[in-house]
Amino acid sequence: MLGPGLPGPAAPVKAHFPFPWNRVALLMPAPVPDAVACISLDDKLWLIELKGEKPRAVEVDDDYVEQVSGGELHAMTPLPGQLAYLQTRGLILYDLKWQKAQSWIVANSLEEAAARGEWVTREPMVVAVELEDTSHYVTDDRTDYRLRTFRLQGEKRVALGAVELGSVKNAVSWDAGAGLVAVQKPGAGLELYGPELGKPLPEHPLALALKKLSVDGLTVQSLRLHPARPVALMALGRETQARGPEGREPEAPGVWRVAWGAEASAPVRLARYATGETATINALSPEDDWVSYTLEDTTKRQLYAQQVGATPGKPLALGAMPVSGVELLWTGGTTSLVMYDAGKDALTLWRLEGQGGAKPATPAK
Repeated sequence: MLGPGLPGPAAPVKAHFPFPWNRVALLMPAPVPDAVACISLDDKLWLIELKGEKPRAVEVDDDYVEQVSGGELHAMTPLPGQLAYLQTRGLILYDLKWQKAQSWIVANSLEEAAARGEWVTREPMVVAVELEDTSHYVTDDRTDYRLRTFRLQGEKRVALGAVELGSVKNAVSWDAGAGLVAVQKPGAGLELYGPELGKPLPEHPLALALKKLSVDGLTVQSLRLHPARPVALMALGRETQARGPEGREPEAPGVWRVAWGAEASAPVRLARYATGETATINALSPEDDWVSYTLEDTTKRQLYAQQVGATPGKPLALGAMPVSGVELLWTGGTTSLVMYDAGKDALTLWRLEGQGGAKPATPAK
């Protein structure tokens, strides 16, 4: 059961961030051991090395695109050797070895701006991007949201499909990875699509597993698709206490790991939590073997981390987490989780390698 009393990793390293918050345009994960990446407002790209007790800023490049720190910036999961982020209407990949940037337009008009991006597949490179459309903002006081997928081929991008997400910001939850796009609209079940965003896939093994796990009033609170393998993590919870069938306790809320295809296995429960709590599954680590959860109720917000491979480890309690103003990032190489608190210009780093205590997987009921 997830709770503050669970064992945690070794004491975290706490330090001041090398730049004040008003110089930071974007912080993002980097495919580099013991480091994260930063874009500063003077149009420079940095690696923030976290090898010692004090973070060290190393300048990587400057002015490598027309306006490095301008517009709306949103971090994406990096690719091997490459940083990835969205900048207003485009997607930018930066090759750390060759110090070269490549960009693709992902918006169809000046009224569209990219708000979030996730990889559907890494090879070939297929990306899903959520776009904000302000075409009707002046006339109807309305902003529209839509999801588009693209295949990136050299310098070209090929539009694959689109799904409308309505006009309420963050009302629709979605994720992409493992060759799938998952979309959950308010009051509707979660739907799975292929990269082309055509018809839903109700018979996909993940959809069938979700249907089987959604018992006793459990509903999807969060879903995270693996970026490269046929694996998904799902948090299923409920608001109020339920009754199970006569003679059986109702299924407890929890986080499950579901695998299909070449890695097919029975769903595995990774952790449990209480009715009335809400779990959010955050991004996977660059090596794809660790994940963090944010668990909150009306009074507190707690952070946990766990190994989630075929042989999961035990959840680790990392402590209380501020309600807002923080970012979570994984480092490459030796697994570490970083929390950046902009309000305090502070970094907290948990070194997790060897802390997971992996144990045999337990199939769900």
